[in-house]
Amino acid sequence: MPQNPPNTAVRTSHAITLRANGITVGIIQGWSPNMSRTITPIYEINSDTSGEPIENVPGNVGGLTIGVSRYDLYTKRMEKAFGTPDSAMLGDHNNPFTVMEIWRFPNNQIESLMYTGCWFSSLGRQYSATD
Repeated sequence: MPQNPPNTAVRTSHAITLRANGITVGIIQGWSPNMSRTITPIYEINSDTSGEPIENVPGNVGGLTIGVSRYDLYTKRMEKAFGTPDSAMLGDHNNPFTVMEIWRFPNNQIESLMYTGCWFSSLGRQYSATD
């Protein structure tokens, strides 16, 4: 009897569900959460040392971004699926939204990540004759 998701040790995007404000977003083509921080090397001022850094100090986390590509459906454009107004202008987006990323594993284990206070910083469409 087949299992859903398949019994495999490979972690693929087929096991992921995205929900914005409690509603499944659906038909995600690409999802790429990203964060970054600077690492500052600390040097010792001493003529008897090698001149190499003696420590690397991590900075604050910043650059929190999520890139998302979603197929638009006739029933809901992407921004409406994420709980924001169906608009052509970023200026119409005046409230943050929450996204939950849920991973389901073959052993019925569930892992979830919550992204709160999300805003669209870039919104656009790409049209192609090969769709």
